[in-house]
Amino acid sequence: MGTSRYFPNFIPMKNTILIIPLVCLLTACVHDKQPAGKPSSEPLRTLAEQFKQPADCYKPYVWWHWMGSNFSKEGITKDLEAMKEAGIGGATIFNLASAVQETHAPTENNPWPEQTFRSEAYWEALRFAASEAKRLGLKLGLQSTPGYSTSGGPWITEERGMQQVVSSRTSLSGNRLVETVLEKPELPVYKGWGSTQQRASYYRDVAVMAVPEKADVKTYEILDLSDAMDTTGLLRWQAPAGQWTVYRIGHAPTMSNPHPLPDDLIGHALEADKMSKEQMTYHWRSVLEPLKEHLKEYIGDSFTHLLIDSYEAGDQDWTPDFRKDFIRLKGYDPLPWIALRNNAGERNDVKQFTEDYKEVVSRLYIDNGWKIAREMINEAGLKFYWEPYFGPFDSFESVAIPDIPMGEFWTGGKGAIWNTIPKAARIYGKRIVGAEAFTGRPEISQYTEDPAFLKHTADGSFASGANLLFLHHWVHQPFDDRYQPGMGMGWWGTHFGRHQTWLKPGKAFFTYLARCQMLLQQGVFISTDERMLHRKTSDADLYFIINPSDSVETRTFAFAMQNRIPELWLPDKGIICRVADWRESADSIFVNLKLNADESVFLIFPDKKDNGYTAMIQPTIKVCGESSREVAGPWHISFAPKLGKPFQREFAVLSDFSEDKDTTIRYFAGTATYRKTIPVDANSLGKQKRILLDLGEMNDIAELTVNGREAGVLWYPPYLADITPWIKAGENEIEIAVTNNWANRLIGDEQYPADFEWGQDRGEKLGRAMKAYPEWFLQNQPRPSNGRKTFSIWYYHRKDSPLQKAGLLGPVRIIEQDVEME
Repeated sequence: MGTSRYFPNFIPMKNTILIIPLVCLLTACVHDKQPAGKPSSEPLRTLAEQFKQPADCYKPYVWWHWMGSNFSKEGITKDLEAMKEAGIGGATIFNLASAVQETHAPTENNPWPEQTFRSEAYWEALRFAASEAKRLGLKLGLQSTPGYSTSGGPWITEERGMQQVVSSRTSLSGNRLVETVLEKPELPVYKGWGSTQQRASYYRDVAVMAVPEKADVKTYEILDLSDAMDTTGLLRWQAPAGQWTVYRIGHAPTMSNPHPLPDDLIGHALEADKMSKEQMTYHWRSVLEPLKEHLKEYIGDSFTHLLIDSYEAGDQDWTPDFRKDFIRLKGYDPLPWIALRNNAGERNDVKQFTEDYKEVVSRLYIDNGWKIAREMINEAGLKFYWEPYFGPFDSFESVAIPDIPMGEFWTGGKGAIWNTIPKAARIYGKRIVGAEAFTGRPEISQYTEDPAFLKHTADGSFASGANLLFLHHWVHQPFDDRYQPGMGMGWWGTHFGRHQTWLKPGKAFFTYLARCQMLLQQGVFISTDERMLHRKTSDADLYFIINPSDSVETRTFAFAMQNRIPELWLPDKGIICRVADWRESADSIFVNLKLNADESVFLIFPDKKDNGYTAMIQPTIKVCGESSREVAGPWHISFAPKLGKPFQREFAVLSDFSEDKDTTIRYFAGTATYRKTIPVDANSLGKQKRILLDLGEMNDIAELTVNGREAGVLWYPPYLADITPWIKAGENEIEIAVTNNWANRLIGDEQYPADFEWGQDRGEKLGRAMKAYPEWFLQNQPRPSNGRKTFSIWYYHRKDSPLQKAGLLGPVRIIEQDVEME
């Protein structure tokens, strides 16, 4: 006796949660008010028709990393065709270093050194990618700067780059004619994230300010001596009595550079001045005009957007017009206060000046930087996507600027994006909130990821307000397919891409994401917490409900509404069904749900009782009784390694591949297909009967085939499937194709000496680099090592790294149920 995972039976009321779908409850804080206008959404009937296979516009995108000069037309076609087949909607191209650790850490001896950034070969490849995307119905875009941060390039000189205040200090006695050369301020070397350690050579004077050396200096006592210093720095000044500190104040470039830069640009690119309308206009013209020249008819067609990733360019506190802009915005001259700040930084009036200064910096970033970006990108026929945070500007206000504001989430956590992004998006009427999704640290992402691991953070991001995921990452694979897993983004994950072992069955996971995104992009936001998000459309209320715990949860939800019939939409299966256990009182509807660990559902209330779509709804199934039997061995298994020749084995009992004595099985990575003939009695079939297949323990994803017909994909636990539609009386042929990840094969390779030179070793938790592409690889010669199968630029594992469980461990059971259909 029990409750089906998909069609819950009656659940006793406990953990009751009251849900009141009224916008008025959210208006206490102005930031939570809803934008004016009606909900923008498709009719519920249209959504129901598309739920099984969502339209392309709802599919997740990927970040497509081109690593240095390593790109090829053959690889572009294969990558894009793999995206299309996997259910990906499009990609954003990044031009990065040939390898990345914290930032650029190039691999030596790259195969195509002549394919530099913006070379003829580069433009030809980019145009070819846009052409192939159009052929396949995919959409492409580009990270607007080389590297992934922020807005700059080789066209930015020191004069056009980000500027900062620099000063020198000279103490002198007054009551005399002073003739002294004021020391030129020391020019900086940028030491921030991604620095290429370039020292500035450009410098311009701003002012010379003399501050009396005494307590409680007033700004009117500070003297402007700018006209008293000549171009050589010689100061001639009849100084009043007293001790004085003279500041020679100027500005110089911060020397912040985009990163991680393609190898040929390292040391030859800078970040643009983000507070100067002139320089940002020049920057975006330098980005857009070559794109329009080379991509031509694909602009706005298959090539649709430009991206700015999260801000990592460091601080900027000056631009040539800053003094004028500060006076315009704040009504007073900042120069005396800049000098005073060096002497009396803890005074309250100086602290207020510091706050004013930050506000002006933010204002100029927004008005002269990011708004210029949006205007010029849109005028070029493209959309602007942006992660507007981590910089010296107001992130909340900045969310209003891009066409699609974005957050981010990394693996290993709850998945929620920074609340400011969806919160501001609601205020500014941004229905789509993007997210850089599944970014993986090397300690966690070691070719060990699978959809079951990723689902937890995906659900958390959806519950926090994200509704369009950009998967990080899909690295471009330019080489022959025998080199796998192939190119990587150095040590970063998550490892999506055409060489991922589980990409083909992983389409079930990508389709799950698309179904969620389709529904979460409808209507307007009402409320959310870590477990449930509510949106309202023109004809329904939609609730996305998750169980983020690692155990089964039973909960009762109370909704303050009447005259509605709830429907359960299951995004992992594409099934719509009636809710089995609910009741209506005078003023509320109560729904009981039982959710497995990491399970998620949509609970949808059409506006009227007669507004449901029963023609598309599965019947409610009540389990009246069940019996089960274990499927015993022997098992015939066909092994299809991702690298190497297929082979077959017979297992008397199910076991963990990683414990097998045979090294071809112990270090196996690929798909193992288990075949078994299962008898089913005719008495077990019928309208009031169901047959379920329970795989027990399985690693990592399974495709089911019953009597030659595809019967679904199981990609997160419990690995339980209803196979009734494909079962017949008598003998039934069952195939269970189980795919594991790359880890065990990579560990297997470490049992043999490397046939390449090791580069930097970052320790057991982070891994080590391949220093340079070996000659046998470049010359297309046979590999020296007979034992090594894989090829990569970053290796996480060692000889003694623990193996991962692999294959079907079971026990596999056939469950026969007696049911009632309602």
